[in-house]
Amino acid sequence: STFSPDYNVNAILPLREDPRSTSVKISDKDLNRSVEFAQDVLEHLQRLENSLQWSNINVRHESPVHGQLIESSPEREALLVGRDALISTKATAQLVNTHCGKHHLNPSECVRHMSNFKLTTTSLRESCPEFRKRCTLSETHSPYRSTDGSCNHANKGVLGQSLMPYKRLLSPDYLDGVQEPRRSVNRKYPLPSARSISTSLNQNSNFLDNEITLAVMQWSQFVEHDLAHTPTHKMIHSQQAIECCDSHGRNLSPRYKHPFCHPIHVSMEDEFYSKHGIECMTYVRSLPSMRADCSLGPMDQMNQATHYLDGSQLYGSNPKKAFALRKMEGGLLDYSEYGTYTFLPIASHPSESCQGNSNNSLCFKSGDSRVNTQPQLTAMYTIWLREHNRIATLLHRINPHWSDEILYQEARRIVIAEMQHITYSEWIPVVLGNRLSTVVDDKNNFNERIDPTISNSFATAALRFINSLMEGNLKLYKENRSSNTSISLSNFFNKPTSLEKPGFLDALIRGLATQASQKLDLNVVDEVTTLLYRSGSYGYDVLSLDIQRGRDHGLPSYTSYRTLCGLPEVSSFDDLDDVIPQKTINILKEVYGDPRDIDLLIGGLSERPVRDSLLGPTFSCIITDQMWRTKHGDRYFYTNANQPKPFTVAQLAQLKKVTLARIFCDNGADIRLMQPNAFRKINQSNQLVECSHSEIPRVDFSFWAENYTLPA
Repeated sequence: STFSPDYNVNAILPLREDPRSTSVKISDKDLNRSVEFAQDVLEHLQRLENSLQWSNINVRHESPVHGQLIESSPEREALLVGRDALISTKATAQLVNTHCGKHHLNPSECVRHMSNFKLTTTSLRESCPEFRKRCTLSETHSPYRSTDGSCNHANKGVLGQSLMPYKRLLSPDYLDGVQEPRRSVNRKYPLPSARSISTSLNQNSNFLDNEITLAVMQWSQFVEHDLAHTPTHKMIHSQQAIECCDSHGRNLSPRYKHPFCHPIHVSMEDEFYSKHGIECMTYVRSLPSMRADCSLGPMDQMNQATHYLDGSQLYGSNPKKAFALRKMEGGLLDYSEYGTYTFLPIASHPSESCQGNSNNSLCFKSGDSRVNTQPQLTAMYTIWLREHNRIATLLHRINPHWSDEILYQEARRIVIAEMQHITYSEWIPVVLGNRLSTVVDDKNNFNERIDPTISNSFATAALRFINSLMEGNLKLYKENRSSNTSISLSNFFNKPTSLEKPGFLDALIRGLATQASQKLDLNVVDEVTTLLYRSGSYGYDVLSLDIQRGRDHGLPSYTSYRTLCGLPEVSSFDDLDDVIPQKTINILKEVYGDPRDIDLLIGGLSERPVRDSLLGPTFSCIITDQMWRTKHGDRYFYTNANQPKPFTVAQLAQLKKVTLARIFCDNGADIRLMQPNAFRKINQSNQLVECSHSEIPRVDFSFWAENYTLPA
């Protein structure tokens, strides 16, 4: 069965691959030759890369491309894994070219046969994730989850680990079956430019959602940073960043275009960019990753975050980063101080990690490179750093005999439990509605057979609904919730200036709990569709970048996903009227040649919302599937009683009291009033109360006291 519009949880099934036939015969010799061929292809890139550097085609500091690079910054280990995965992809493409014609198979069919063959007999054997990570007994029985997500599943140590690929809900749609972005279903034509789709559908109308606050957008982005981080390629030989347009925003001649480039074409009639002479927007393709079993197949993209809801955006997704973010005393995370208040630690290289104009510009660091993207996000990271340190300090007071390591790990597991509880008890009911939240948050516990891996369609399309909720002007609120000042988002992308000023962080937090979110639709504010990562008078367009990323990742069209989710098949634009308003269908008709060309992101944002939900049926279905697997496929999920060190019944009862309102109250400098549900607007049933009020309950940490007798 597939997803039905009623989302019976039993309908949430993994991708059913077509039965694998073995009509294609490939010998070990063929496999080794294809790997050698792929390695040669990469070696030959050195000349091109040298020539690009000599020609001064590189990413300029403070430019929109620099902002994009910060967003998708690859770790050193990610580049090494990505290189091996690229060899595997090129080897697959070469075998498709040499073996499929004689079997009269089309590329997509042929690639499916390829997944019968593994690279374990080639020089890539040591790069296979299954060989890279074998869990020891102490790792599988550890009371605390690993930093990189490994060994969560005892029988498959790499499941959910950082640097592993996203999973597919549907087989990918690549032009060549392996890696080339798709074209129109009428193969003669390319798909319309991502920017032309963005400008045609985005009517620049601002409709506010008077039910929900900006906290919904901000928590969605924070959860996204926890679950997904897609890094992009750098140059293979020098590991320099790649630029795909010239310094004036024009197209590069083919001899200067890196093969990892897939730039976005901008029309000379573009109302905004034509004024600035921009005809090209840089897009560098995402890093691939190896499949766990090292099988051949189409390109799969890497998730640099862990695939678990585990606070990796705060703590880091690998042991080295996690260690660097610790104070190494009292279980604390490292921090900086301004006046009497603590903030995130300062980045070592501000001019690289931020878009400020010097190494003296304020720039923070955390577990994720995107920490400085915009002020309310940086505020969210800051209050969770404070929450960790607040809990570590309380635990130290209760258990003075605990070491730094135990204090850190215990505070970390409590913080992760709080994040999980807020996500499932407060955020999901707002985003998916009460009916679907009971599906996601059913009472079943961990199941070893459930794969928690983040789906490509969730990370690359469904969760990107965030950008529709964004507000371009952030109001700064006083304690009585009056506001007479605001800041423009575009002045603060990767520039966290002012955050350390007295009262600024509190004003932002009150703004999250007060200001109305934009309505979820195809209208996205100018601050992110023309001024994203702004440099001077222009920036980039988040909607164009998201559409291009979906194509880069081989996501099939919207109509394929809506069918997977139990909606009727589509053969004409008129068939879309069951879930998409006619006015939007008319615009889609003008933009796309065929309904089967519609990008998943665009189709999902076009749908009318499901009852009591923010989202239409297709995005609801993809997010329901993911959040159900994220809970039931995580051995260390806070409610799971069958983990090495479960919370006691009394501790669990305390953790279930936590709300985002309580986190805001406890970690602002001087926040005294808050409504009990910070995700919903203040109203008669959600009134402002004192932070000490019982409607915003506190967690009692005395339940973590450990009986301890001093040794004689």
